[in-house]
Amino acid sequence: MKFQSNTGFIKSLTELRDITMCPNICGIACFVVLLILSPIDIIFICTMAESLCVFNSSEFKDVQPIYLSEEESGVINIIEDVYAYFRALFNKQEISERALKLTEEAANLNPANYTVLSSKNTERIEQRFEKRSRILLSHHRRLLIEILNDPTGELEFTQSMLQEDYKNYHAWQHRQWLISHFKLWDNELVYSEEMIKKDARNNSAWNYRYFVINSTTGFDAQVTEREIQMTLENIKKLPHNESAWNYLNGIVEDRGPSSFENVVNFCEYLLSQKQTSPQLLAFLCAICFLIWIRCVDIFGNSTNRM
Repeated sequence: MKFQSNTGFIKSLTELRDITMCPNICGIACFVVLLILSPIDIIFICTMAESLCVFNSSEFKDVQPIYLSEEESGVINIIEDVYAYFRALFNKQEISERALKLTEEAANLNPANYTVLSSKNTERIEQRFEKRSRILLSHHRRLLIEILNDPTGELEFTQSMLQEDYKNYHAWQHRQWLISHFKLWDNELVYSEEMIKKDARNNSAWNYRYFVINSTTGFDAQVTEREIQMTLENIKKLPHNESAWNYLNGIVEDRGPSSFENVVNFCEYLLSQKQTSPQLLAFLCAICFLIWIRCVDIFGNSTNRM
């Protein structure tokens, strides 16, 4: 049984919430649904019911939720309460622990749907709210953390987002800002390696690794050699992995021709094994172009001295 066929029940659950202030009603409704839904649907609905009951607590008693108009709404929006209260707090320009928790709840319910305003200029939040109705939720979260000046739990939060979607661009961007702003560089190189092992084709993980190294130790000779070997091992397993080839091209681009020798030998090995790929051929062309550019520079410098 697909969950979409039971959206009427979700609507009824919402109506029950509006009729009574008793949180137990949501629990009873979730129990009744055991008779008609699959286990996966039951877990999902119970999670949603819990979110519905949260706003009956005294913590949000002073908040008037802002719901979308009928023209803006779809057939059913099972997370409308979370975003309605989110809009209300944001419209009030409220910066608080509950606002941060609500932001996290909104992201947990739907990590790929970032539909709220963001602005670092708190004096113009209300004005921008009228002009922009859809923008990244992660930016609002960043604003709250900057003002609170407390990154506690944020690395764990982004990690949970990336566990659900290894390539969640917004989560990677948020984590990159987080470690840079609060200098949380420890263990990030290890974390990037773990994420690459989980999905070697994850371009965001490779980019994150480059960012961490470039922002800390830099690509000196020792680091470059280590990264080249690590990347070659990945390419050997997946010769068509464009993300790894792009990373390799990036780390050898600023090195002299002497750093290309082992890389060229590896490419020749792949060719001898008939493991050709568009990525391999493109990389060899890039190396030849780099060597040609350096030769032109050397020749030009020699001519100027004469």
